[in-house]
Amino acid sequence: MVRVAVAGGTGGLGRTLVDELARGDEHTVFVLSRKSKLPFEAPANVHCLAAPYDSVDGLLNLLEMNEIHTVISTLSPPSPEVHKTQDDLVKAAAKCSTVKRFIPSEWGIDYSIDDERLPLPWKIFKQQSAAELEKHPDLEYTMVFNGYFMDYFGMPHCQSHLPCEPPYIDIPAGKAAIPGSGNDKATVTYTKDVAKFVRKLVESTPKWPTHSLIAGDVVTLNEVVEAAQEARGIKFDVVHDSLEDLRDGKASEIPAYVPIYDYVPKESWLNMMAGFGVAIIRGVFVFEGELLDEKYPEVETTKMRDFIKAHWTGR
Repeated sequence: MVRVAVAGGTGGLGRTLVDELARGDEHTVFVLSRKSKLPFEAPANVHCLAAPYDSVDGLLNLLEMNEIHTVISTLSPPSPEVHKTQDDLVKAAAKCSTVKRFIPSEWGIDYSIDDERLPLPWKIFKQQSAAELEKHPDLEYTMVFNGYFMDYFGMPHCQSHLPCEPPYIDIPAGKAAIPGSGNDKATVTYTKDVAKFVRKLVESTPKWPTHSLIAGDVVTLNEVVEAAQEARGIKFDVVHDSLEDLRDGKASEIPAYVPIYDYVPKESWLNMMAGFGVAIIRGVFVFEGELLDEKYPEVETTKMRDFIKAHWTGR
């Protein structure tokens, strides 16, 4: 049995991890939150801890008192405030006598990649978090890379705790704004599958690698559009953004982006879509190295075409 703390476990990917780790009675899961009560009903082996994120000593005492062994961070979005919070959590975990392992909030791709292939200004916060972890050699850690979350292409019909932020393809509207030719491959993984692999990591005894790679499926955006058109029985309105435009921060808009502007400025969102678009074209979303999929073949991953067919056929 492992005593696991999940920072950010009240929603999004964190909630999915909590659900999977709490399955059965093997582990005790602690949700680190700014509040002392969970916003959802949870099994008896899930507990909520009000985390004093403004104090390293307070976090240290909280981890010590609850004998936490593994800390998982799903804190977001990448910002100076969130970066400091996670760094303080790393410092507390490194000082704690019971904490042995840490998974930082990466969940996507390798943000150490150069600006030419990944032009995202805020990736500096991810890089600084990695640097903080390297300062504590006695704290075992792994950064999990899983590509894009497949959930976005099944919303609002699939089971997911993520916010509705579909990239590039708006399946309900039948519209798409594709970076480049659309023939570049990208990794996509369903959050439920990510959670299954994280559980495997938590239960494993060998020392973790610094990077843990997951590839639920590897597809092109053209293949996603094709699958969605087949499922819905309609022709999509598709535009393609050139690499030059994307490098200039110019990404075409789809209707699904509009609600996001309520909490992310339009320019910031489109710049981010442009940056990730460059990364897709430059192959950043295809991983090199041993995959957890190969290490744990018993975990059956969801495939994109099946996922779209299940959630969009006849809709």
